This record gives sequence, structure tokens and C-alpha cells, in this order.
Amino acid sequence: MDLECVAFEQAKGWRCPLCDAILTADRSLGTFTADTGLLADPTELWACARPCR
Repeated sequence: MDLECVAFEQAKGWRCPLCDAILTADRSLGTFTADTGLLADPTELWACARPCR
């Protein structure tokens, strides 16, 4: 996953950063930090509860 391409809704945990589905049940992917972009500060990313990829 390219952390610099994560969209605002994905960084906020509203959409899956893997498949872009709206999150209704989720699982943590962990905390990530990128050099630039929305994840320049440590941010926990959430993905679909059932693996989507």
C-alpha cells in the first residue's frame, strides 16, 4: 500500500484503504507514518473486518 496515496476518508477510518469500501465492521492494520501526506503523523489504519485482499 502506498501510504502517500491514502485518501482522507481512509485515514479517518471511514473507508478501507485496501478496497475503498465503507467500513461497517473493521480490523486494525496497525499504525503507520509516511514522509508526506495525510499520514505524516502516526495514524492507525482500519480495513474491512473480513480480509478484502
